Amino acid sequence: MIQEYENLLRTIISNFLGSADETDFKVTAERIDKWKDKREIEKKKFDGILTETRILYYSDFYDLNVIISKNREIFKVIFDDKKRFEIFFNEIEAYRNTIAHGRQLLPYQQHILEGIVGDLKTKLVIHHNKNVNMDDYFIKLLKISDNLGNVWDSNSLRMGLMTETTLRVGDSIELLIEAYDPKKRDIMFEVKCGETILLGQTNSFSFPVNKSMIGKLSGISIKVSTEAEYKNEDRTTFVYSILP
Repeated sequence: MIQEYENLLRTIISNFLGSADETDFKVTAERIDKWKDKREIEKKKFDGILTETRILYYSDFYDLNVIISKNREIFKVIFDDKKRFEIFFNEIEAYRNTIAHGRQLLPYQQHILEGIVGDLKTKLVIHHNKNVNMDDYFIKLLKISDNLGNVWDSNSLRMGLMTETTLRVGDSIELLIEAYDPKKRDIMFEVKCGETILLGQTNSFSFPVNKSMIGKLSGISIKVSTEAEYKNEDRTTFVYSILP
């Protein structure tokens, strides 16, 4: 649950500021360099495996407080009471230290933790309700990347991605799919190419290129969906050149 709180903060920061390397988080250049070092270590550690590329996700817990404090006016719509945010943040930080030193949280601390996380989620819901649009109801693909350096994100005006990558039968494709459902429903991921159909609730897929995928312009269809009383899905396509 502590990790959930951290990632909620990162989601909020990403939504309001962005999460790219060039984003002005109003932290020191030394901090940014440390994030980049951590990302590079992660990349080398898991060589050949898709890893998180957004620089913000290599920040330390302390950094999140600094970012929100330094951009106080921007985050006022979520954290209107500065003192309240700081008290909650410090409480979470204390619990992180407790767990890091091998101690378990007491029952009352667990309840406080649940309350703080629930409070943050509620603030997000209230903010969404004040800015109601279709994104408050429907699932959205956020980012898709493959092991070949191709990346598509929701800020792109393109409906899909026409890669310049040429593959052969026997090569491997790995996809990392990021999606968000505003109502926190379980997300089902689907990948289709040729006769290959992959389904699951994991957002990472790895599969070999086979003969049914051969084509000058061979598309891999990527869809995310949830169970809902209305049709709730989003999709896009990655196109490769696939040789025998």
